[in-house]
Amino acid sequence: MLRVAVVDDDAQDRAKISAGLDFVAAQKDVSFSISEFDSGDQFLVKYEPNYDIVFMDVEFLSGANGIEAAHQLRKIDKTVVLVFVTRMAQMAVKGYEVDALDFIVKPVDNYSFLLKMTRILDRVAIRPDDMFCVCAEGEIISLHIRMLRYLTVDGHYVIYHSKEGTFAEYITLNAAEKKLNDPAFFRCDRGYLVNLRYVEQIRKSTCLVDGEELPIARTQFGKFKQAYARYLGGLIE
Repeated sequence: MLRVAVVDDDAQDRAKISAGLDFVAAQKDVSFSISEFDSGDQFLVKYEPNYDIVFMDVEFLSGANGIEAAHQLRKIDKTVVLVFVTRMAQMAVKGYEVDALDFIVKPVDNYSFLLKMTRILDRVAIRPDDMFCVCAEGEIISLHIRMLRYLTVDGHYVIYHSKEGTFAEYITLNAAEKKLNDPAFFRCDRGYLVNLRYVEQIRKSTCLVDGEELPIARTQFGKFKQAYARYLGGLIE
């Protein structure tokens, strides 16, 4: 699941972006968790670098405009994929100042939006901060963090369950967690570290992670629910 922020002071325009994302989700094997903000100031006040994509309006009726907000964003998150949304195509040139990937001209059309999102999703998939290395069977292997679904413990080994395969590394789960250094990973049980991006459902004593049911320790249940709620809301306390 990709986390998306839509920052626009027009509720109808926010709704059109959200509808476009629903259309993309239906066409591609991807899902989105969407958070909406009606100003750049509101978006930035409690920002944590947990978003995959930010759609930023260029013009706001009050507070910082989209370009100014984007400059502030880049001070705290240099890698999130940023896309400007505007009614004035000529404003798109400003995007180069803040490493914006693309711009979308209002009003948003689902099919043109789908074409834009194809490129955007390609960029999300290869973000440079999304890579880390594991030593498995004497080889150094580079894996995508966002493709990791969860980690488990098997004796002295940590098993990385990834969309790219399953890999075992001689390491403790604490050390693997520190190596990942990603707030989207949280323990549901002593021996399970879950990528919250893949959590589909939290049940009484288990969670559904990309179609697999994993246990939640009773002592972790409340903390895990809170962590997932913070993840979806973009807040890390």
